[in-house]
Amino acid sequence: MARRCPTCSKVPPSTGCRSSPPNRIRELLTDHALRAGIVDVDGTPLRFTPHDFRRILSTETVNGGLPIHIAAKLLGHLDLNTTQAYVAVCPEEVIRHHRQLVDQRRKHRPSEEYRDPSDTEWEDFRGHFSLRKVALGTCDRPYGTPCRHENACASEL
Repeated sequence: MARRCPTCSKVPPSTGCRSSPPNRIRELLTDHALRAGIVDVDGTPLRFTPHDFRRILSTETVNGGLPIHIAAKLLGHLDLNTTQAYVAVCPEEVIRHHRQLVDQRRKHRPSEEYRDPSDTEWEDFRGHFSLRKVALGTCDRPYGTPCRHENACASEL
């Protein structure tokens, strides 16, 4: 069996092999951020930890197209929920993915579903929302569904 360095697990151990203490790595990251002029929105210097780079790696790889289960393996996560918590999702990404989903769905749906509504359909839809304003607040039943409570919310108490 190959010998391993006791501090950094390199095989074989190199001469002078040693690991850096975590505080030293944080100091180096802070120094580099200061020299690079990386600041927060209020102008204060940003401080990085080694763990921040795990989050950056997961965000960049998953948003770049790497399947999340592969990113989980790379990060050593046993649970996908852990990896999902690491990945930052920007509003632009959500909008882009939603548009892709809608475009994909439209390819497989009949085109008549995407026609403009008739005047009658539009009035019926708009009327539904005016009927939702009831004496005790707003009815939250979905559009096009009957009232299961026989309009009890609008009756006098």
